Amino acid sequence: MGTSDPMQGIFHGFDIAGAGLRAEMQRSEVVAANLSNMHLVGGKGRDPYRRRSVIFEEALAAAQGSLHGVRGAAELAAGVRVKEVVEDRVTPFIEVHDPGHPLADERGIVKLSNVDMVREMVDMSIIERSFQANLSAMRAYRTMVQDALANLRS
Repeated sequence: MGTSDPMQGIFHGFDIAGAGLRAEMQRSEVVAANLSNMHLVGGKGRDPYRRRSVIFEEALAAAQGSLHGVRGAAELAAGVRVKEVVEDRVTPFIEVHDPGHPLADERGIVKLSNVDMVREMVDMSIIERSFQANLSAMRAYRTMVQDALANLRS
């Protein structure tokens, strides 16, 4: 067993909260894209804008010798990250009859996006709460680190 740096991993809590902030930032960009493209229509064989959403996954980091002797502990939690951005293929497009529209098909049908503004605004509210929670976690962790350092000095 080699010597271990007692300060190794002291900022790990900041990394985890930061990962949450980065993931929520990506999610907010997807919601903003949904809102800005929700009026793109389709017709004549072309689909309108399709709502997108984010799928998160747990991010793991390899333990770097900090868990000596712990069986099966080869990875540590490292927060969350965006696994992928997927299109909503479950929610149907809204079809309206507008024969005068330039994108109307031969039946006079124009397809509208499957983006629901209320749903996107709820998502933005959830993102805001997640930001607040991650910032609160960072503040609490900062206080714990400061207290630990103060205890080491005394």
